[in-house]
Amino acid sequence: MNLFAIISAIIVAIGTGYSIYSVYRNKNKLANTSGMMISMVIAVITGLLTGSTIGIISGETFLVVGVSMIIGFVIGFLVGQPVGILAILMASISGLMGGIIGAILGVFLQFINPTILLGILLGFYILIIGFVIMYIFVESNNKVRIDTQELSPFAIIAGGVVLVSLFLFMYSSDLVEIPGQSKTTQTKSAQTATSLEAPKTEIDVTKDSKPLVKMKVMTQGYSPNVIRVKKGVPVELEINNPLDSSNCISTFMIPDFNINNVNLKTGTTNLTFTPDKTGEYTFSCRMQMFKGTIIVE
Repeated sequence: MNLFAIISAIIVAIGTGYSIYSVYRNKNKLANTSGMMISMVIAVITGLLTGSTIGIISGETFLVVGVSMIIGFVIGFLVGQPVGILAILMASISGLMGGIIGAILGVFLQFINPTILLGILLGFYILIIGFVIMYIFVESNNKVRIDTQELSPFAIIAGGVVLVSLFLFMYSSDLVEIPGQSKTTQTKSAQTATSLEAPKTEIDVTKDSKPLVKMKVMTQGYSPNVIRVKKGVPVELEINNPLDSSNCISTFMIPDFNINNVNLKTGTTNLTFTPDKTGEYTFSCRMQMFKGTIIVE
């Protein structure tokens, strides 16, 4: 997945970079309206794919959305700048919105076979950027004449058939299910997670010289979910996970103590952290749906 994400990032960098270069190079040959529309298209599709890629890889919602917004905004500004102020405004907003939507899409779909989803988005990106580059080339080259005002009905119908077929294939294929879970299991797990909360369970290891906290992962959350520790004393977490490691709750994080997106394999995982500051700190799953509290005294 990481290799495919890197390849996608390289393709996006090349495609978007060349598109922006083409707009700059041919800015005097593009009408204001067409230049503005081209800028918006480049910004929104780049923001969408960039946000989805970062969201699938990282999964930390706040950071992913923020980074994707910035990238989309910057791309919009760069591609709109040679056309005019209105193009800058429209493209920047388009890139910003594309980044937000892409980031949220990537975060929420990261467990539903993200490679296929990213591949589909990359295919759309290549197709759209290809049309953009072709349009710029035709409009700026007097020796080439292609009707860019409309598409033939055949092209529209063919594109629709391909799109519908692709989504029907995904819908009927096991590839879109979370590995190791049936649709029934996924539905029951989602209902359980939303309707039940793990009971409050607390453990105090402030008096232990070598504190060991045995934690269990459940469909309702973590147990214990309140841990009292002493400042400066290293704490070992022995986390038992009987669930499928592809579940969101199987990704564990304590950002304040540099534990980020640790995959809890099925079985036992041991983690160690040193609470170096007093206060209350949160541990959670990757999407922060299931949480607990560490109290440092």
